[in-house]
Amino acid sequence: MTKTDKVDKRKHPRIDFHLDISLRGRKGPQQIRNFSLYGVFLRTRNPTQYHVGDRIRVVMKLPNEEHDMEVNGRVAHVSERGIGVEFLDLAVQDAVAMEFCFHVFKHTTPLPGT
Repeated sequence: MTKTDKVDKRKHPRIDFHLDISLRGRKGPQQIRNFSLYGVFLRTRNPTQYHVGDRIRVVMKLPNEEHDMEVNGRVAHVSERGIGVEFLDLAVQDAVAMEFCFHVFKHTTPLPGT
């Protein structure tokens, strides 16, 4: 298998989505690089500070939302480019806002790797 033949192990579809966010207790902004209804990939300056299973709190303001939302997450994987974060215990209003955002933007943004 070559690098271009990578198998996508994701359980849920993602869209390329760039959004500056912050992580509670961490300095500096982070950036979402892609987004699904169940998690995000964050580009971070120092991904080696994270470990699979770490709990983090993501603070973000989605387009069309008036207020920031804070989402509990778990680091699902770490790479040299950043971390994959799985959302945990989403509040109903946050899940609805994410679903709306995802469905609006999935029709206007490319799928990762396309």
